[in-house]
Amino acid sequence: MLSKLKNSKITGTHEFYMVIALAALAVFFGIGTKGLFLSGSNLLNMVISYSYLGIMAMGMLVVIISGGIDMTIMLSATISQYVMALFMLNSGMANWATAILLSLAVGIVLGLLNAVLVHYLKAPTLIITIATMSVYFGLLMYFTKGVRLFSFPEWFSGKSDGKTFAVAIGLLAAAVIVTFVIMKFTKMGRKVYAIGGNLEGAKRVGINILLVHLFVYGFVGAMGALGGVVHLYLVQQAAPNALYGGEMDVIAMAVLGGVNLAGGKGTVGGTIIGMLLVATLSNGLLLLGVSSYWQDFFIGAVILVSFCFSGWRAIKNREKESKGGKLDD
Repeated sequence: MLSKLKNSKITGTHEFYMVIALAALAVFFGIGTKGLFLSGSNLLNMVISYSYLGIMAMGMLVVIISGGIDMTIMLSATISQYVMALFMLNSGMANWATAILLSLAVGIVLGLLNAVLVHYLKAPTLIITIATMSVYFGLLMYFTKGVRLFSFPEWFSGKSDGKTFAVAIGLLAAAVIVTFVIMKFTKMGRKVYAIGGNLEGAKRVGINILLVHLFVYGFVGAMGALGGVVHLYLVQQAAPNALYGGEMDVIAMAVLGGVNLAGGKGTVGGTIIGMLLVATLSNGLLLLGVSSYWQDFFIGAVILVSFCFSGWRAIKNREKESKGGKLDD
């Protein structure tokens, strides 16, 4: 019976165990806060507060599946929202569609620059994107002088419960749906999985690696920018350093959702669960009065364990391959 349960298509998945962990955390924090954590208003505010990170996690999921990583996602968000804020204040821009399109354009351009560097330099993506992150941040601070932008037009600054829900949850839902459709039903999605699973094999079957890199890093740039739009709306202030350093939260969401840091594996549903786990942990610890440093500890530990597990799995697969056995998923 236990064997059948373990091998079930549902109960045998990583996502199933993460849902169990999420439910256990919710019960723990619910008891610890005497029901405050489980109140409808708190849960809704929690999801809204983390919606912009969930959007970014969709982009991070895709780039990690491809076998890379993008440490510039927060800078893409910050630069995109700062440019959007400048246009709102100085150009008379007066609608959401134009604001979002402008932000997306900036994010995509920044992502494409990363794609070109990753493809032609052949260096680890972690090193390349850390370098471009530093470059982007330095240029941003130089040109903005650290000035914060606020007092936006009424069409953007006006808030109500319904509008906040529509912007935060609506754009999160849009990002989730678009990512799911691309990765599940399109040729490009299959190519992303292919180069993450076996880059040399993908080359041999004729996949255009440059084109896939351009898509992947352009997509993560777009998701960073879209997350930046939501963040700007929620806080109503564009600060050059507001998001800097938040990359680990986004990576943790994808990692908790089951993405393989070596590439080739990961799901949209798992990443949503990962977002909810990070949000639950942060919100629950805050309500319990526990230091936020414990959240940093947890996120770092998760990523470290995931790297160790990915390395262990790669070693086991090489051993099985040498013996002609079946590889692990």
